[in-house]
Amino acid sequence: MTQGPLNPKKLLLASQPIFDRWDNIHGVEMLYRNDQGLSVLEVGEEIATAEVIYHLSTAISRRVGFFKAPAFINVTAEFLLSRHCLPLPPEHVVFELVERITPTPALVEAVRLFRQQGYRFALDDFAFMPEWYPLLPLASYIKVDIMMLSPSEAMSHRQALAKLPVKWIAERIETREERDAYLDIGFDFFQGYFYARPTPIYGRKIPSSTLQTTLLLNALWRPEPNAGKIISLIQSDPALAMKLTRIANSAYYRQHDKIRSMHDVVARLGFRQLSSWVAIIGLLGNVPSEHANLVLTRAKACELLAQQEQLSGSNAYFIGLLSATELLLGIPSEEFLDCLELDTKITAAILLREGAYGNVLKRIEATERLYAMRQLASHGEDPRLYDIYLDARHAAFELLTALSPNG
Repeated sequence: MTQGPLNPKKLLLASQPIFDRWDNIHGVEMLYRNDQGLSVLEVGEEIATAEVIYHLSTAISRRVGFFKAPAFINVTAEFLLSRHCLPLPPEHVVFELVERITPTPALVEAVRLFRQQGYRFALDDFAFMPEWYPLLPLASYIKVDIMMLSPSEAMSHRQALAKLPVKWIAERIETREERDAYLDIGFDFFQGYFYARPTPIYGRKIPSSTLQTTLLLNALWRPEPNAGKIISLIQSDPALAMKLTRIANSAYYRQHDKIRSMHDVVARLGFRQLSSWVAIIGLLGNVPSEHANLVLTRAKACELLAQQEQLSGSNAYFIGLLSATELLLGIPSEEFLDCLELDTKITAAILLREGAYGNVLKRIEATERLYAMRQLASHGEDPRLYDIYLDARHAAFELLTALSPNG
């Protein structure tokens, strides 16, 4: 595990306002930015989408709220087809469908379902291709790149689609003359350097591995997990795939049959055990070793105590891991959990220490504090906790050794 400070201020996003005909801000487009200069395609569109949505649903949403305007964000087909539930109210966001998306019947149906929930869509850089026409009745905005379409061509398209209840946005406006030309042909909103260049937004950066973790955990904790989707997400991160294969091949899991595919890895570990391994790899990869040791000890101790009390050890282990989000990532636990679609009992146990699992977590944390103060041997509430915590520390040490590059 690497050493070093957590979450220094880094480039998170850029924002560019969208103006109405009277030069009032109507919306703010949130543009993906990478502090290492990588593009959306280099990072991966699904990771970029997850990162933008994460920042938008936490601290960045307060910035958008300042403008009293919805946030426009690009989303991938994979995001729409996964039917994610968002912590963002529909009135605060507009999904942009970029030209790289293929408008399949499944995608059109996914857009329809989001529309039924109140979400709005903008067709970005719209090229007026026939395959996109099924999406037109579901769109609230059509965004036109004026570098690709002359005012006369834009007016012709706008007249042909005049019966649609959509608003028209002219993008890449750089001069007053361009703005006036599209204003004259009836465009409603305008965006470009003439009004404002994208403004960088700095803050705490969530590692891409953690964003991949949130996507995987959401897939794993669905009522009916989709093994194909889970395998696809794992395979999109070769380092994660290699680590999980190594774990599945370890002495702890080794069976007679050899692992021949990622499907075998998922089948051997099981969804709940896989959740914990994904959380371990995704959350602990960039934290000081002493933090990793404390978190793994807490998780294992929760598992051992839960098993003694006839509760699910795998659930308790997972709760123990996620209870330390603030320590691991430097962000409040509720912000991270907002991105996950966990069972409400799991979330209540982590955030409020409620329920049977919350009680387990609370008692282990009390034991953790006593151990730190060298008072564990005098624990009077429950003598079992002394042995449980020491056993958990030993297990955490062994796991850290196994996960280390030289393990």
